Amino acid sequence: MSPGRNPDNMTTSERRAEIASILASAMLHSIRDGRRRASANLANTPDSNDSRLDLSADSPLSVAPRPAG
Repeated sequence: MSPGRNPDNMTTSERRAEIASILASAMLHSIRDGRRRASANLANTPDSNDSRLDLSADSPLSVAPRPAG
């Protein structure tokens, strides 16, 4: 709620807008916090580099033909 705004003096749409603003701020905070935690967890994983799906230089690649139709 904006400082100094009394909800009793707000219109219904002003109250709804205020609630939407509060919820949006909470969601953004939650998303940012989750990303921060996820990146901290990945950085602390000792074998995080080993989980990549890289191919070695001598891995042959092949492409199967597409079925007709």
